[in-house]
Amino acid sequence: MDLDKLATALEVFGSLSPGAMPVHHFQLILEIEKGGKSGLTYAQLEERFQLSNAAISRSVNALSENARHRKSSFDLVEIFRDLEEGRRYRIRLTSKGMALVRSMKQL
Repeated sequence: MDLDKLATALEVFGSLSPGAMPVHHFQLILEIEKGGKSGLTYAQLEERFQLSNAAISRSVNALSENARHRKSSFDLVEIFRDLEEGRRYRIRLTSKGMALVRSMKQL
């Protein structure tokens, strides 16, 4: 593992909002990217990170366009209703989120 590259990637990610972007948000972005256009469900993220629905919801909300309790939003993820199961929501990266992941992968 190249720790210098990891440090640089974390700096790029943190530059979006200095001091306000926890490392676990970085992990979420990378996991959500794996879901592609169809995205991931909250349950998949809960299972992957062994966190409660409330914890995942707070983190996903903070990364979305509609971030509550924030003056500005990151707009890195989109929350949308699952077409196959209307009661379920899915999460995928926005174009801004995809651009961020691409820039980190180029390091």
